[in-house]
Amino acid sequence: MDLPPAPTYEFYIPSIHDDTALACRIYSAPESYFGGGSPDFESNREKPWAPKGAIVAHPYSSLGGSYDDTTVLHVVSALMKKRFTVGTFNFRGVGKSGGKATWTSKAELQDYISFVGFFMYYLSNVYPPVEGSESFDNHFPLQPILSGVPAIRPPAHLVLAGYSYGALMTRYLPNVPAMLRRFSRVLETSTEAEIRSRAAELATVTQIDILSPPPIAAREVRSRSKGKGKGKGEERARDSGSLDSVPTDWLGEKETLMRVLQTPFKRKETKNSWPDRGMGFSPCEEDFIAHVHVPTPKTHYLLVSLLLEPLAAFCTGFRKFGRLDVDGDSLDEKFLHNATLVVHGKKDRLTSIVKIEKWADWRMVDSEERFQIVGVADSGHFWGDGKAVKTLKAVIGMWVQKHVREESESN
Repeated sequence: MDLPPAPTYEFYIPSIHDDTALACRIYSAPESYFGGGSPDFESNREKPWAPKGAIVAHPYSSLGGSYDDTTVLHVVSALMKKRFTVGTFNFRGVGKSGGKATWTSKAELQDYISFVGFFMYYLSNVYPPVEGSESFDNHFPLQPILSGVPAIRPPAHLVLAGYSYGALMTRYLPNVPAMLRRFSRVLETSTEAEIRSRAAELATVTQIDILSPPPIAAREVRSRSKGKGKGKGEERARDSGSLDSVPTDWLGEKETLMRVLQTPFKRKETKNSWPDRGMGFSPCEEDFIAHVHVPTPKTHYLLVSLLLEPLAAFCTGFRKFGRLDVDGDSLDEKFLHNATLVVHGKKDRLTSIVKIEKWADWRMVDSEERFQIVGVADSGHFWGDGKAVKTLKAVIGMWVQKHVREESESN
């Protein structure tokens, strides 16, 4: 089965739990930033596009789980085929991430929330290029998040996904509005501010890559010349420029930003984010960075081989995750209001399909068909590379296409 291409970007962000460096990846293609279509500048100007992003969390780190897990990569591949920009990260103590794995998963949950915040601010600041300018400089959007200018476009589609332990952590996430509030008003010296800064920096790198003609020009030529001759496509490709026409200061800026992003964050001061219990000072307005509102995305949940009790309790040190966010929502409340897909192997011996169906029963009744469970006959907990994973990817593809299209048409 096809695995995704090499990640587009590899970088670090700090965890809001304790600044631990988390190794992260973004998988994308230029067309994924244009609402899943071709980079047609005119149509993008007339019809605002909604970004499509997904995050996939990996299995239990103490048993070798990481973002290199084959099943994780298959899920990434399935989402990329539907033109999603996909993010993955290593929990603490895994691979190039710093720190050590914990037995309670409290820190790991904060790691996940850190990446959700980063990813949403990143998606919200990747602008498509705008036609009608003679030079790149006139339509290059420079780090809008740092200047306090929010993106104006329909809300993004966000799939929060996980496999095995990653699905368990996805289940334990607070609702998305609660997570985004954590990043909306923050002190300049806070970890949240550093995450927002890195999101803006990677967005700038992505803007440069989108506007760099080779991938776009090639797609323009292919899409416009198919069955119509090559003249118009070639003319458009020439108008887009060439590698030589990309300003060297842009390329230098990209290299500088990537050096920063690929270096783990080291705190220079010890101030924490605000509000925070036990803080010994009263911040002034100038202590905060510019407030930027990121629209709440249309959220979808994808749980592959979800762990339930007793393994769930073991993975979290028997810590109770009954209420996690400031809104006081119960653990699974979010699944009743957002499209949710649970894919589970019928031969899974870690958490049986019977237990999954029992857990899912009332959610399927109360969610008005937004909650769906699919049992795969040929799979256990580990999906391998055969028929079972092919079914997994097909199910994910159909589910994503159905719900993203339905919600887009309802706007």
